[in-house]
Amino acid sequence: MKWTRGMKFLFKITLIFICLIETIGLSAQETPGLSVGNYAGIHAQQLNPSSALYSPYWLDFNVLGIEVFGQNNAFYIPRSDFNPTDLLRKDYVFPTYGKYDRSFLAKDGTFMRNFYTQNRALLPSGMFIDVTRGYSLGLILQSREAASGDRIPYDIANFGYYGLEYEAQHNIEYNDFNIYTAGLVWTELGLNIGRTIKRERFDLWTAGITIKYLWGHAGYYADIDNVRYVVLNDSTMDIRNLNAKAGIALPVDYTNNDFPGPYGYTLGHGFSFDLGVTFIKTERELRRLFPGRPCEARFEPYVFRLGLSLLDIGSIHFSENAQKHLFDGVSHFWEHAREFSYSTINEVGFDISNRFYGSPNASLIDSSFSVGLPTAFSIQLDYHFNKNYYLHAMAFQALPIMGDQAVKRANVIYVMPRYETPAFELGIPLSFYRYQTPRLGFWFRLYSFTLGTDNLGMFLRTGDLDNADIYLSLRIPLRKGKCLKSRGELPCENF
Repeated sequence: MKWTRGMKFLFKITLIFICLIETIGLSAQETPGLSVGNYAGIHAQQLNPSSALYSPYWLDFNVLGIEVFGQNNAFYIPRSDFNPTDLLRKDYVFPTYGKYDRSFLAKDGTFMRNFYTQNRALLPSGMFIDVTRGYSLGLILQSREAASGDRIPYDIANFGYYGLEYEAQHNIEYNDFNIYTAGLVWTELGLNIGRTIKRERFDLWTAGITIKYLWGHAGYYADIDNVRYVVLNDSTMDIRNLNAKAGIALPVDYTNNDFPGPYGYTLGHGFSFDLGVTFIKTERELRRLFPGRPCEARFEPYVFRLGLSLLDIGSIHFSENAQKHLFDGVSHFWEHAREFSYSTINEVGFDISNRFYGSPNASLIDSSFSVGLPTAFSIQLDYHFNKNYYLHAMAFQALPIMGDQAVKRANVIYVMPRYETPAFELGIPLSFYRYQTPRLGFWFRLYSFTLGTDNLGMFLRTGDLDNADIYLSLRIPLRKGKCLKSRGELPCENF
């Protein structure tokens, strides 16, 4: 098969979306190694914004961190054909398969396909805790990517991957409903405020909120209510009905593909917030008298810690370089579908609109749109067995507040034992992705450096590669009971 110039151009566009949505083989969804332990510091606020007040630290700075996640159930590389160390070789080339010469194999079956990605760059941030006055403050800066797709029929996944030349699906009418996908790339600056709301003998209640301002760099969504079609051969497609709406905003010039485009790197803005509450049952009765300085406070061991949180409530409104299209009950008999010669994004949009409506701008209904963040409800339980041994369990349930015009977080449950000291920590998380797919991970912390994965299978090569996982961070924390300048005897902790 020879690629025309237009096909190469569409492939480049596809690569942009792959960067936004599918990063197959790189993953780490909720990064428990960064957020669940007592020594998680500022990263614990990603899980629950009320968690800072019961930290062993009174001051914590994040230097840099990376979290990467990507999971799909449509494509894979056989475990015998890939080793993570291959990526370190300059001359490494991904294997190809079959007569279509593709880099991945498609999974068999008629089940619905889905994917979810969530990636972060944890930028310099800090938090301060004053137990005496019962409050905490944090300033959190990070850049994020999140994308999802669900209810994707197998026929569309196969044609999208193999192209119209996929003969096994020729001359079959497909009638598909309720397909959606959405993605975002953004930077956020958040102000975290935590407060002790009740302190009584062995019981401690804290509440917190993180308010975030969002800079949107790229976004898209597509919501297909119905598409009924037949692919007759490798160049002819009969689209008998299409009901769909879509929006796109990318930092490129749609007329000549220059990057960045005329509007720069920021195409939209928005707000979001996290809410959380935590209940702690302590082992010892809480002190009634407080030390004079925040650094003189002590960390109280607990029996268990229970938290509830709402995460990523908000959206980004794109108003620069944004297009919103509508296809309402349209049809088209598309001949010579492989012989297009698109060279810019505008040419793609104009041609598709012209085919369905007879006008290059008829499908364009707005120059702005909004995409919701991956909103979720989370519950966390941390049980202290004895000394340095803990058992943690948590769950995330997606809350599609904005319907299909939003990134939908993947549901997941974690259960993980851990060993924890101020200098060293390790945990073994067992997670159930979408409440079904089991994964076993591992993380460790050496002082303030953390490295972990939710999926050891990639590194041990125990299964086919359809996801992978790695995350790390480096912080500069100051523990309670450790003041920079002593003005007397301090109630220092032994741990």
